[in-house]
Amino acid sequence: MGAACQELRPHEPEHDCSDMADAFARLNFGTRNDTSTSGQQEVHLPDAAVRSIATYLVQNEPPGHALVHLLAFCGVCRQWRAVAREVNPGVCIGFDVLENTFCSQSSIQRFRRLSMVQKEEVFYAAARLLYGYTEVTFFGEAVSDRLLSAVSLYVGAKLVKVKLTNAKHVTDTALCALVRSAPMLQYFTAEELDRVQGAFLEPLINGCQLLTMAHVANIPSLSWSACKKSCDKWGPKCLTKLVVRTVGLDESFGIIISKLGSLTDLELDGPAVNIKAGALHCPALSRVSYLVGRKFDLDEALPALQHIRELKQLELIVRNFVLTADNLRHIGSLPVADLRLDSYVYKQQPTLSRSSYSHVDNEGVKALVDGICNRWSQQSTGEKLIYMCPMKLSLCGATALTHDAVSALLRLPVLTELDIGGCCKITAMDKMRLVAKVKAGREMLESGRRPQARMVNSRFPGLML
Repeated sequence: MGAACQELRPHEPEHDCSDMADAFARLNFGTRNDTSTSGQQEVHLPDAAVRSIATYLVQNEPPGHALVHLLAFCGVCRQWRAVAREVNPGVCIGFDVLENTFCSQSSIQRFRRLSMVQKEEVFYAAARLLYGYTEVTFFGEAVSDRLLSAVSLYVGAKLVKVKLTNAKHVTDTALCALVRSAPMLQYFTAEELDRVQGAFLEPLINGCQLLTMAHVANIPSLSWSACKKSCDKWGPKCLTKLVVRTVGLDESFGIIISKLGSLTDLELDGPAVNIKAGALHCPALSRVSYLVGRKFDLDEALPALQHIRELKQLELIVRNFVLTADNLRHIGSLPVADLRLDSYVYKQQPTLSRSSYSHVDNEGVKALVDGICNRWSQQSTGEKLIYMCPMKLSLCGATALTHDAVSALLRLPVLTELDIGGCCKITAMDKMRLVAKVKAGREMLESGRRPQARMVNSRFPGLML
């Protein structure tokens, strides 16, 4: 490869070969004179060497960059194109407009300067050229229906992982064809597809028998009617993770959840009655992430969360209201080891620091700690103590928290991880106290020691290590 990069065309000056695609464009194998014969013999690298170069080229590269590099690689000569067009199964190919990543390579910069129509032409040609890959991503307005149709035709049967984001021109017709052509599909993600109405959902959930993760978000016009009509005829599903947010969920979505008995991870928004369906029909459910926008929904969801026996991780993303002390006391009583109480505003814009945006106040943190400590003191065996106690806690976006909240957090029995991003009123000294608390909790668990509990009074149980 090094020798090939040095053999430049006569009319071109020497360049730095750090940009692999530009180096490939300047390669000139040509012919060599053979003194033992009267003719000339073509110069070729062995196929194994060419394949090794192609594998090295896309190693640790983003999916979109890998596509551009492979196209440049295939343009060197007929032999390289024949070898490199078959991509290794572990490589992810990205039909990506590359707008959100910085790269100094001139080949990537040239690709970015193309118009959307030109990018779509490149993508379509690449879909017809490359085959063998099992993971693919689509991003941006250059993704079209004919691109998805080409991918379905050439590699659909081997696809294991598919991700579509911000593909505003894709319709249900092409997406249904892609899903139906991929019987081996295990991971599927779709976000911000403006022209999709939801016809692909039924063949996705019911037709892809190996599907273990489905992520559908930010498609408000999505309709689940086809799934609700046919779910009575569904067989057992192996789907373990389901993410459905801003996709038009209503109170009848629980009918679909009731058919997904293998779920262990559920992320959703909308009516709390759907969480009740998960608690009733998904016995292995261990993680729930709920985007809640109304206090009424939270009041209805908390009793359902209490009945999820295997619940270990809980994330509540609070939007447009403040958690009350009673809510937080109830949350603290839940038997979880990883508890995240984050603000929706913080998720959208972490730099906002107004106290009015806070979803938790000092009194709420005190109530949360009281709930955790009460649960701690009610456990009967030492094995349950460490297992049941929340060891990871997040309060991101709680901009109103001050010294009083820190003093309450120091009463926690065990704390091994704490995220207070956006809590701008907590002083540097209080942050050092929290760091010491987390360090002590980690050291205690690593040493195998058990915390000792002591009741200070019946109203505010305090626990000392």
